[in-house]
Formats: sequence, structure tokens, C-alpha cells
Amino acid sequence: MDLAIDGGQTGLRLGLASSGRVLETREVAGLSYAEGSPAAAIIERIGTGWGDLDTVCLGLTTLVDSPATLTARLLGIARRVLLTTDVVTSHAGAFAGADGVVLAAGTGAIALGVRSGVVQVDGWGHLYGDAGSGFWIGSRGMDAAFRGHDGRAEPGPLTRRAREVFGDLNGLPRRLYLSSDAVARIARFAVHVFELAAHDPTARAIVTSAGAELAGTVAAAARGFPDGTAVPVAWTGRLLRDQTLRDAFSAELARRLPHAHVTPAAGDSLAGAAFLAAAPDLGPYRSLVTEAHR
Repeated sequence: MDLAIDGGQTGLRLGLASSGRVLETREVAGLSYAEGSPAAAIIERIGTGWGDLDTVCLGLTTLVDSPATLTARLLGIARRVLLTTDVVTSHAGAFAGADGVVLAAGTGAIALGVRSGVVQVDGWGHLYGDAGSGFWIGSRGMDAAFRGHDGRAEPGPLTRRAREVFGDLNGLPRRLYLSSDAVARIARFAVHVFELAAHDPTARAIVTSAGAELAGTVAAAARGFPDGTAVPVAWTGRLLRDQTLRDAFSAELARRLPHAHVTPAAGDSLAGAAFLAAAPDLGPYRSLVTEAHR
């Protein structure tokens, strides 16, 4: 049996797998950027009771402070450990090693293109990357909310919604900046930006811009494909379930990458981690995966 792990910032999914198929899943709290040691948090969340494991495959969005410590601890419960990023497991879930570009869009945003080599785009984190992500949308929604709150702009629906969600905005910076889950909480505000985009021009402009950013990320990840070649594109994560965002993404992608062929992902990141755990060869992902054996 293998253990597949999809480690996000807002949620971490664990899947007991056999022969590349997930049989049983658990979901626990995610790994926010400010939460002490990510390696220790992952070990604590995995817990015990999984039995004798062959391979543990982790696809993570969060940077691990001590990969060696994490790997050594996991080799206590498994014969082999595969450590990689969630975009690799997302691509493996979507395409199983075949050519294509996958966009993993959730709290963060990153794309991976595979075509006689690999091209990874964005995924640089909330400080200076993840363009078009849930955090990107939520933070711009909060920026608009605070502009209305302090008088730089007329207060609008985003200001009113931020007050409903967070309470007193004057005290919010202290509460938020000192919290361990600030990134996740800001990312969750994206849900409200999506909702308000139906009738608020400011919210709609944020969502439309996010769609364009995500399309630009995908187009950059497709640069390994020759001009005129069909480019299979899939996306994973909950973000693009929003119709307004998806419409903006599709329109900009058609402009930037006319030969893109958007198809549903065959599987998600957890399915990709299970696939890699069972694969006899890591194929195009080998350079992006750290492998350790007992």
C-alpha cells in the first residue's frame, strides 16, 4: 500500500492507495506559511495507523524547512519517499506523464508544461507571485475594502463585506498579521470577491484580471510546444469553478494560446501522487522529484 499526500495551504489530503488508485481519504488542516516548522506540521498531520507502507508520495504547496528531517521520519513508516510540489502531482493526475500543461490554481497558482522537457511557471508564493490565485484575488479585494474604509475611495460592496467577514477593520491588521493562518484567511476572502463580481464593477475587475493572469501563466508554461501545435491544457483546484473567472481565463487563453485544447483533468493532485507512488519510472517528472529509500 502507498500513501498519497496533497499538501495545500488551506487543506491537506491523505489518500491510502494501491496500484495507483486512491482507496481511502482523510482531510486535515492545511499548512499556512506562518505555521512554525512545515516539516513538523506534516509529520504531525500524517499521524499513525497507516500500516506498513511501500511509498509515501507528497505533493506540497508549502516550502519544507527541513526536507531531510521530513524524509527521515517518513522512512520510518515507508520503504520509499517521493517529495515534490503539488503542480507535479497535479500534472501526473491530469496527464499521467503525457504532454500537456496543467494549471494548479487554489490558494496559490502555478503551471507545469511537459513537452520533451518541463517548464514550470509561477508558484513563487504570496509575497511576489501566485498571480491570479485565491490569495491574489482575496488580497486585492481587501485592498479595495480598505481603500473604501480609510477614505481613499468611496466605500463599496467590498468594504461592507469585509466588515461583515472580519469585523472592525481598524483592528484587523493587528489580528491578521499576528495570526498563523493569515494567508489562508485572505485567500478565503476570494469567495466573497467572486460573489460580489456579479454586480460590483470593482470585484468584477479583480476577477477578470485574475483570469488573465492565470491564462498568461499557462501560455508561458506552453512555450516548449512548437508554434501551431495543439496544446492540451487542464486545470486543477477549486478556483476555476467560478464561472466569471473561468470565462475571463478562457478568453485570454484563446488570445494568447490559440491552439490550446482545454480538457478536464483525468485526476487531481491526490490521484497524481498515487500514480507517481506506483509508477515504475518517474518519467518527465524525475528532475522535479526528490526520492529516498530506506
